[in-house]
Parts: sequence; C-alpha cells; structure tokens
Amino acid sequence: MSVVKVTLSPEVLESANAVHFQKEIEKIIENGGKILMLDLKNVTFLTNAGLMTLVSIMKLVKASNCILLISSMSEQVRMLFELTGLEQMFNCFPSGEEISVPSELTEKIGGLKSVAL
Repeated sequence: MSVVKVTLSPEVLESANAVHFQKEIEKIIENGGKILMLDLKNVTFLTNAGLMTLVSIMKLVKASNCILLISSMSEQVRMLFELTGLEQMFNCFPSGEEISVPSELTEKIGGLKSVAL
C-alpha cells in the first residue's frame, strides 16, 4: 500500500502556489499513491484560494478512491478549519509519531492499522 507524506513548505497557501500544489497531488495519485498525508506544520495562513485548493484536492482524492489525512496544523489554520466547518470534512490529526487510522477510512483500499506522521 502506498502512503505518501506531503509537507507543504509555503507559509501561506494562496493562488500563486495552490495550482502547482494541486498538480503535484494529481501526479502522486497517478503514480499509485493511495493515502496522502498533508503535513501543514509550515503553513501559517490559508487564503480563500488555498482553502478552495484543499477542498478540490479532497474531492480529487475521494474520486480516486484514495484517503486524505491532514496533520500538524498550526493554531491559526486549525481555527480557520473550525470556523469554516472544514474540520468535519477532512481527517485531521495532531502531529505525532503514529496515529490509528479508523478502519472505515481504509476498508476501500485494503485496510491499514496506523500511519506514522
């Protein structure tokens, strides 16, 4: 099973870098990535375009029968997710060495017990 961890490096996810980021996710899925973990530890702010990119990526991942996990959100990004209700749409996890992935997420791709973040 292919697990791909993607660490976002820009401090601000905005339209200037969002399109490039989405294309990179598409390449990962095309190359067999089944579980994508977005590490947002370096992102301190999301613009509207950045939020829309994350929603588009989530739709792309679901349409590809893959799983999207988000980890290590800064406090500012976490508050934005809570204010917009996005924390209910995404599988968000705190930073840490390993997390347990709920089986209902992994049944469609053959199961997985835990993922190192």
